[in-house]
Amino acid sequence: MRITFTFLSLIVKRFFRSPSFGKDIAIQIILGFIAVAVVGYFLILGFVLEKLIINSLKQTNAVAFLNGLLVYYFIGDFIIRYFIQSLPTLDVRPFLHLPIKRSKIVNLFLGISLIQVINIFVFLLFSQFAFSSVAHGYGIQQAWTWLLSLWFISVILHYVVVLLKVTSSKIEWKLFFIIVICSLIAGADYFGWIKLSLVAEKFFNAILQGYTVIGALFLTVIFLHYIAYRTTLKRLYPEELKVQENQFSRSTNFSFLETFGQTGVWIKVELKMLFRNTRTREVFLMSTMFLFQELILCIVMKDRDYGVFLFLGIACTGLFMGNYGQHTFSWQGDHFDFTLTQPTSLRSYVESKCWLLASMTGLWFIFTVPLVYFGWEILLINLAGTLYNIGVNTFIVMNMAMLDTTKLSLRGGGALNYEGAGASQWLIGIPFLFGPIIIYSPFSLMGYKALGMVIVGLVGLIGIILHKKSIYFTYKRFLDRRYTIASSFRKE
Repeated sequence: MRITFTFLSLIVKRFFRSPSFGKDIAIQIILGFIAVAVVGYFLILGFVLEKLIINSLKQTNAVAFLNGLLVYYFIGDFIIRYFIQSLPTLDVRPFLHLPIKRSKIVNLFLGISLIQVINIFVFLLFSQFAFSSVAHGYGIQQAWTWLLSLWFISVILHYVVVLLKVTSSKIEWKLFFIIVICSLIAGADYFGWIKLSLVAEKFFNAILQGYTVIGALFLTVIFLHYIAYRTTLKRLYPEELKVQENQFSRSTNFSFLETFGQTGVWIKVELKMLFRNTRTREVFLMSTMFLFQELILCIVMKDRDYGVFLFLGIACTGLFMGNYGQHTFSWQGDHFDFTLTQPTSLRSYVESKCWLLASMTGLWFIFTVPLVYFGWEILLINLAGTLYNIGVNTFIVMNMAMLDTTKLSLRGGGALNYEGAGASQWLIGIPFLFGPIIIYSPFSLMGYKALGMVIVGLVGLIGIILHKKSIYFTYKRFLDRRYTIASSFRKE
């Protein structure tokens, strides 16, 4: 117990003694408000869940219908957990040299890893439903059994994610294909081609028939905790904790970029950093996942509003630019001084970042091309958003990235990781997302929606034509701020 309190006190001291404490406390307050809002939304949804199923979805048996959908809830739970959960071994590095048993360290941090808001989402969302609908049809004991079984499944997913992150450095790409496959299965279930929901309904209905299933789930939790404990303990050595390259980064040298001169060489270095580090890889993957949001809305929204889809087009094609580009200099905080001393043109360094962000935006547009299945207007809206992102937002992101710079750790996860987040990172969304909406809105109000979309695309095209002047302006500004940026990195 004494060791536990010592560890907890050290974690608290690390937070309060951080050089960026003032910035961190402000971010924690903002995140606290967001967490309270999310908890409130889940509670409200839990209270109206039964009425929503019966009245809005016209289902007579709310329990059976919800049981059929729970498989998709837990698929989403698994995906969110992968991005949110931090790897326990990343937090134990400072304690490995102390005369403390490694088993105690592992047990403590595995226990701390369970203290997350996502682990109580099941209770927030399904408690009211369990003690109204389930208890009314099956009794209060079975309501408790059903609710605890859902929580056990949630904890099982927690340990699965821990094991995946501990044992594999290539899970990001596997996860991407898992999400694609699950999306296809969900679509097939929606259109009635297969019925995974029927299998899920039978499984969760079995929970209500006795205690065999909940007993098996409880034993699975104990087994996975033991496996996570043994696996983490086995790998809790400095040589096991080193950052390993994934197969893609080992097999890809991007040597073809060298034909583009110094700019190509800098892009090659940036791409290697992008795919060799955990946080940057997750930023790349999360940006890809947002493409499914537009796909879902294309399926659901029959009457498509141009303004909504312009907002989505800007977000989908420019999400990587925003997420990665806002820290474009901070990613290299560890060796920024070394970069400044290289006998190469700093203009090529700045140009490489602009070209990388623009190229990735073009790549994301290619990913959205299949949405033309839902109408040519979707493709044209995304094209207008892509042109605006490349011609305007590239330079907005590059210039705002020079403000409030903080050195980033590349080993941490990307989701809900607000290390390095400052005022400029929060404010970047205003011109980035709402700039084209401001241009489009007057034409929309006058009834010329198509013309408004064309004007947004033309503004982006003009920016592309004037890209040399924009890059030169960004380069001159970088020259003025390079020593200030380097100084801020040394403070960390």
